[in-house]
Amino acid sequence: MSSSPASFVVQNGRLRPSSEALVDAHDGLVICGRGIFETIAAYRGTPFRVDEHLQRLRRGAAVLELALPDGDTLLAAMHVALEANGLLDAAKARLRLTVSSPGDGSEWWWIEATPPPPHPATARVITGPFFRNERSPLAGLKTINYGDNVVALRLAREAGAEEALFANTRDELCEGTWSNVFVRIDGTWHTPPLSSGCLPGITRGVVTGLFEEHGLPLSEATLSYASLDRVESAFLTSSLREIQPVAAIDGKELEIAAETIVLQSSYRSLAS
Repeated sequence: MSSSPASFVVQNGRLRPSSEALVDAHDGLVICGRGIFETIAAYRGTPFRVDEHLQRLRRGAAVLELALPDGDTLLAAMHVALEANGLLDAAKARLRLTVSSPGDGSEWWWIEATPPPPHPATARVITGPFFRNERSPLAGLKTINYGDNVVALRLAREAGAEEALFANTRDELCEGTWSNVFVRIDGTWHTPPLSSGCLPGITRGVVTGLFEEHGLPLSEATLSYASLDRVESAFLTSSLREIQPVAAIDGKELEIAAETIVLQSSYRSLAS
């Protein structure tokens, strides 16, 4: 999801104009997409669930053998990036932390801080001829390899929708291009398990906890892609969209459930 460009970035701990080159032509990020990233919401200068984001970042770094600084260094850099771009007091801001792979194996990372991209109050969603490979060694990692997402999202927008849902290779519901998905079928809420190949979303984890906190039943159940025809209500989750009700799937109108409104309120209380 695009956002307004930052005026300044923090690269390897140094503040610099974003117009300067960030990587060279031989970086693994350029040659083969060997890189990872995290997108973090910051509320009035405080990155939300930053520890969980950095834990996920380190899992990706371990798989791709990327060097990372310690968490305190990254957290301090986030503060500098927010301040330099005039967002330290913003009600909500977007932080993006990108890690690349220079040939010498050294640390190479940068942090951007921008206003969040706009999200409508509800999302229209489509399904399509694309899938996640749940057996990929990159399944569940937040890597730079987002080409599938870009194509799927373009098709969604051409269809007048805001998001597209992926199946996996077993024709099971997996996730959206930039989101996790929760659906209600026959009065019961479900979200795909991590074994589906979906990203272990930080917001997904928070919302799963809110279901439990409110005594709302939730099943991390394998769902066939075809079962989307039976969905009564649904919502998407991600760090920047938070909890976004789904207005329609493939043109079929859905209701906004009372549970969704309760979860939205609880999430905003945590984040504010």
